[in-house]
Amino acid sequence: MGLTDRQALAARLAVLALLVLAAATAGAVTGMEPFHRWYYHWAWYPFLIALGAGYALRTASSPLSARLAASLFFWSAPLWFLFELFNLRLANWYYVFAADTGPVRALAAFTAFATVLPAIYLAYRWVRLAGFAQGLRGPVLPLRRYPGALAGAGFAFLALSLWQPRIFFPLVWGGLTLVLEPWNYRRAPERSLVGDLAVGRYDRLAQLALAGALVGLCWEAFNALAATRWIYTVPGLEGHKLFEMPLPGFLGFPVFALDCFVGYQALVNLRVAEPGWGGAAPSRWNEGRGDGRAATRRPPVGRIRLLAGGGAAIALGIAVTAGMERWTIDSTHPELESLPTASETEIRALRAAGIRSVDALAHADPAALAGQEAAGLDLGPARRLVAMAGLTMLRGLGTENAAALRSAGIASICELAGAEPAAVSAAVRAARSDPRAGSPPRVRVWLRSARRACPEPGPGDAARAR
Repeated sequence: MGLTDRQALAARLAVLALLVLAAATAGAVTGMEPFHRWYYHWAWYPFLIALGAGYALRTASSPLSARLAASLFFWSAPLWFLFELFNLRLANWYYVFAADTGPVRALAAFTAFATVLPAIYLAYRWVRLAGFAQGLRGPVLPLRRYPGALAGAGFAFLALSLWQPRIFFPLVWGGLTLVLEPWNYRRAPERSLVGDLAVGRYDRLAQLALAGALVGLCWEAFNALAATRWIYTVPGLEGHKLFEMPLPGFLGFPVFALDCFVGYQALVNLRVAEPGWGGAAPSRWNEGRGDGRAATRRPPVGRIRLLAGGGAAIALGIAVTAGMERWTIDSTHPELESLPTASETEIRALRAAGIRSVDALAHADPAALAGQEAAGLDLGPARRLVAMAGLTMLRGLGTENAAALRSAGIASICELAGAEPAAVSAAVRAARSDPRAGSPPRVRVWLRSARRACPEPGPGDAARAR
């Protein structure tokens, strides 16, 4: 049987999206710009297009309407900004090599965070299409009878995670679900996980959990190849990572998918988000309910409410972005002109030698660089510049932190490997005003990486770096 016109179009779109993703991945691996710096964006948007087009090719129907797509993309960033707000207290992750200017950083954050809900939604649709856990039944859990206890537990989880983040930080994941689910159930039980459990339905919960696990793996894989990325500093879990995520941290992604689903359903019930992510037909829910009441109709989006809610969401994003500038973003993308110890003459010499970025300089051979007549650099300055570039690029350390370390006599990765953590923290804090600059968790990230790169720093390392 031949493809329909819609399936043929979907096939072409899927192939084009995968080609863009492959090209971006190759560019990121080789350090080619703008793919390396902005790989997270270059990867996620083609990947989402490929997921949607592939679903349409497989089923001859679109997985989401234009209105639902717009709604998911718009509300995705505000939902994630809630967790960024929590992280201002938790300090479980921070960002490195962000864009140089504030407006570009804000735009990059909004567009990156806009992919969260669409990714969970499309993965969920694929999991359902594959038949995973379809019709899964289990014990009836009448949680709907205890709405106050559920919401109270959710508020307690969030409060504990903010009160003692080093101990209770995992409780932030799932707290939103517990807080909102009783409210969702009262307004639309057929789109509520509590409603599912009340009739022994476990398929949607299992499908969302698997979708979250799959998307989480993609999040971390795409992040690991990007220059602009996040780094985790989860208490007690900073070693044994897959990509940037500590291995136990992957258990949080299935729970986060539940938060996404429940949060979006709350927005639908507030009539500010487009319905459409509801799962099974209402008749299946009523079939097991046994009280004869009809399922709740999907509420239409209210325009005035949407304007008010959208304005509040944008205000939240702007406020949290301002907090991230001070508390969560540790470095901006390094440029040659801002490289510590590099003079204008040396910068011109590096460009004459074909060096266009700090990353390229970090991987250059000092002897080969000094041997180029066009550069006119002696071996000593070439070694110093390469060493400083390597330090700047190490784990997103950046030029500001590198300059602070240079002022304390640390000018290379091997010198950093031999330094004491307290001295490193003190040097950075003396030079920078950011509240978390040089914090012990971030310093541990640097030192662990430096000691892997230079396990036995020798006494000659400092002299060679200079």
